Amino acid sequence: MIVDTTGATVFAPTLQRTSDRLRAPWTLPDGKKLAVSLLLHAPAYVDVVPAGAHKPLAMQGGVGRETGEPRHGQVARLSQWDFGLTVGLWRLLDIAAEAGVPVAVALDAEGVRTKPGLAALVAERAGEVVARGRAANIVLHPSMTAEEEAAYVADSVQAVAAATGRPVTGWFSPERATTPRTTAVLRDAGLAWFGDWPVDERPLALVGDAAGLTAVPFSLETEDVFALYARGLPFADYERLLLDTVDQLVADADLLGARFLGLSWFGWVLGQACFADVAERVLARLAAHPDVLLVLPGEVPALRAGDTGAGAGS
Repeated sequence: MIVDTTGATVFAPTLQRTSDRLRAPWTLPDGKKLAVSLLLHAPAYVDVVPAGAHKPLAMQGGVGRETGEPRHGQVARLSQWDFGLTVGLWRLLDIAAEAGVPVAVALDAEGVRTKPGLAALVAERAGEVVARGRAANIVLHPSMTAEEEAAYVADSVQAVAAATGRPVTGWFSPERATTPRTTAVLRDAGLAWFGDWPVDERPLALVGDAAGLTAVPFSLETEDVFALYARGLPFADYERLLLDTVDQLVADADLLGARFLGLSWFGWVLGQACFADVAERVLARLAAHPDVLLVLPGEVPALRAGDTGAGAGS
């Protein structure tokens, strides 16, 4: 803060970005400057939420971009989410495969139980399978008891693992909704990483009750739902945002050490034909970038260079 001669307090940033040097620099193999992970979300939307379950009061999705509380029979909203599972996800997987970009896919319990073909095909094509809760609109909530939260996580992980026949070591909460004990619950469930916290531009090893769990940051600003729906960016501006972010993080690496970018994309958003060419151009650019290391999010904890940070309640 700077106080001028009139006594008014004027905001001025005094914390330089180079303050990150207080932490040991993060390094990547072969001198790469930026690690990038692509996570595709394949959430299923429940039309009738079971009694006692917690649903979000606002969420994106549906023709007209309605954000109000989900209601029974919203055909426009239901059809858009189903589009993501039947068309959008596979379009993005095709684009990533053509670019040579490894992909993790996040599934929920509702999706794998009601659409067994979804789980089987994802198991064949995804480099990594991730659990993302019970359903798109059934979330974790602070009013849950510890037992209820543990059961929510365990049931979700077991459902995805059983349906895909693949090990599940990563987690992403629906709507990024968590409680103060979620990280400890995830650690106790045997998970190695989670993507709910944007936190930083490098992975973070948790301590305390969640020791052994790594926060793999998936930026909110670069998430397609947030940028294209919540913010309403034109798709050309979203593409520019993604490319500028890559350029800036590569430049920052020269001062701060290697950076990380988690791309969080949904089949019902960027998988739409009107948006898909953005994914095509961005992934092609990343695959050809000499300073970019493309990795699955489950590989990130092994790349971590001893960073430690928040515990379960942070």
